[in-house]
Amino acid sequence: MATYKARGNAHSVIYPYKTESGKHKQHWETYETELEAIQRKAYIDYLQKNKRYDELLKSVIEYKRKRAMEKSARKMTDSETTADEPSVPTVEDNTYKTYREFAEKWLPFHARKNRLSPNTYDSYNANLKNHILPYFGKRVMSTITAEDIDDFVDHLNKKPHLDKKRYGHDPKNSATLSSASVKKCYNILTAGFPTAKKWRYVTEVPETTAPAEKTKKRKAWDPVQVLKALDAMKEDKLIHLAVHIAFVCSLRAGETAGIDIKTLDFHDRSMWITQEVQRVSDESLSTLPGHEILFVFPKQSEWAKSSLILKGPKTEGSHRKQYLTTPLLQEIRERLDEIERCKEFFGNEYRDYGLLLCHPDGRPLDPKSFDDTFKQWQRSLGIENQIEFQGLRKSGQMHKVRLTQNNYQLVAENSGQSPEVLMSNYNEALDSEKRTLSLLVETSFYPQAASAVPPSNEDMETILRMLQHDPELSRRLMQVLRSGAVDSGQGEHSPH
Repeated sequence: MATYKARGNAHSVIYPYKTESGKHKQHWETYETELEAIQRKAYIDYLQKNKRYDELLKSVIEYKRKRAMEKSARKMTDSETTADEPSVPTVEDNTYKTYREFAEKWLPFHARKNRLSPNTYDSYNANLKNHILPYFGKRVMSTITAEDIDDFVDHLNKKPHLDKKRYGHDPKNSATLSSASVKKCYNILTAGFPTAKKWRYVTEVPETTAPAEKTKKRKAWDPVQVLKALDAMKEDKLIHLAVHIAFVCSLRAGETAGIDIKTLDFHDRSMWITQEVQRVSDESLSTLPGHEILFVFPKQSEWAKSSLILKGPKTEGSHRKQYLTTPLLQEIRERLDEIERCKEFFGNEYRDYGLLLCHPDGRPLDPKSFDDTFKQWQRSLGIENQIEFQGLRKSGQMHKVRLTQNNYQLVAENSGQSPEVLMSNYNEALDSEKRTLSLLVETSFYPQAASAVPPSNEDMETILRMLQHDPELSRRLMQVLRSGAVDSGQGEHSPH
């Protein structure tokens, strides 16, 4: 593993590597900030842990090449500077430049400085082009006031969504932008002003208040619904495995698409989540540094403006180990057998990227295809309470919270989340639990003689399934029933 050391203003990362000739050597890298060094150390640890020794060697060579170029540039600068006439830096006057001129310079700088992911960069860029630049693009940035920003927010709140697939071509029939979209545009716009002040585009930063955002919680299923879904989709083995593994292991769609066969350990009944698949624009790939990108898959069309990539996990905590259930292990074994048959059928045309879930010829699956296929399957069966593919992750998390009797720390670490995120976004009751609660109230509150109509067979089946999957609920029900029995016994023997 790599070592981090700080000496004065220098922050160093030291790690061993193997040369092309097989010799073991130690490599030192120096960075100006602690953040850069820590991030570099995490990346080197990831390469070593996954035994990506070729990429580790490339990383060493690239660092040495970069340092050599910087040293050569400094020498040229020193030779050109004369002692007789010291150079006086000139400060460019940007106060008459437009917001568009600022944004085109600021966004790439901001993305690289803050290590934005390609997906986040694409989101920033899309909101700039679709909403912010059409409104502020031609304005001289130094003339934008707090009132102008408030007017812009009001404009967005009234702006039609213009999703042709969903609302058609008539803006009058379209819903307005969501509060989340409005706030995202506001955040992007205001995030640039502190930098604009440093670069002398503006003399002061407008003081404004962020608009309110109405959050919409993602839907989830209880374990009974997930089990029914798996039983109904047995014919489509690929989506069946994707749904199964996403629920049991609480995986994101990109993590599901990026499962590496090499990380599977059948003896240990586990696998590691070390990478994910994402679709990103070519612009983001050319703008952002490639330190997080592990591989760029070949395009299927020369006219495509985006690519599927393989990148490291979303956060440091997302790099995690998952233990597998026996039925899931069996299904994975069957999938590996299917992959071997595909390799034999396609021969040299099979593209082996080591992915568990992929096209028959080995090509990666777009994570969005999971969501599209899953939604299409739900629509074909007329399921009322439809969820997104990401809802399977939430369903799995909520089930584990109940199984562990609200051990948020354990469940969060198991899924690469923080306990705070888990408690705020996954701490809610399912409809089936609310139904069961109503029956518990009925059993405990009303006199036995005046009991309402007994629950239907369907209600009883729901309750029994819920009790099987939630030990805590079973314990609470037994307490209520015992309490009811005691009260009933006392009533029978009480004097009249």
